[in-house]
Amino acid sequence: MLQPLSNINQIVKNCQRKKNHNKTDSKAQMEFSSRARQRHLRLTGDRREPYPHSLQFYQEPPTENISLVEFESFAVDRLRLLKVVENLGVSYVKSGDAYKTKLEAELRKLKFPYRALAEDDYDARRKDHISHFILRLAYCQSEELRRWFLQQEMDLFRYRFHELTEGLRQKFLDHVNLSFEAISEDLKNELANELYMSTPGLTMAKVKEQMFYKVGLSDAVDLFRARRVFIKDGFAFVPLKDIDAIVLNNYRKSLSKALAEEWETASSLK
Repeated sequence: MLQPLSNINQIVKNCQRKKNHNKTDSKAQMEFSSRARQRHLRLTGDRREPYPHSLQFYQEPPTENISLVEFESFAVDRLRLLKVVENLGVSYVKSGDAYKTKLEAELRKLKFPYRALAEDDYDARRKDHISHFILRLAYCQSEELRRWFLQQEMDLFRYRFHELTEGLRQKFLDHVNLSFEAISEDLKNELANELYMSTPGLTMAKVKEQMFYKVGLSDAVDLFRARRVFIKDGFAFVPLKDIDAIVLNNYRKSLSKALAEEWETASSLK
């Protein structure tokens, strides 16, 4: 079981030394990437402005100042959450009700976002965002740590994505620039027979119930190779049950690249 708490503690100590060096600073600034854009978000009106969704790809590092106490608290809570994700994945079926119930309970307990429709979870979304980047720093240090962190974050993301409503799912896809458009009922009915013949595991009744997304062929290569998707005019018509695999693959690529870049940046500073 991987517990790089020493890495987290070292990050905190480095921040403490920086703080002591500049007596005018009462807080430790978070500088997660040399390429981070220093954007100052003014929370006027809607406090959720910086975090419009409870789910994200963590593409923009935080740039605000936080206290060392909060820094360490966020890191420890995120680590606890990911270890719960790991243990539940071993003990329960990840798509089962028991897994979902226990994971939601832990998210509630540690004050992370657990309900996509919550209107007052700005603090939880902020904690989710900042804590992810803190642990990303700690877990980029070796291939073994990167692999473990990636797997737990993937499982956590999968659970959250599955909990989104249809409307929120489409908003999230737009937010992360995945142009997967849900097709209309009229088009689905028009293509029903082709969708049924090309999508293994779906009855005609399921085809009529299931949402389908129009996806660029480059994002559905694996489904195309396995002959599990209907293709027309250069687009794949992917059922909801398969769209999560495409989204997860995009998230995996994004996070894997980010971890490698964090390690390169950290190594260059040693």
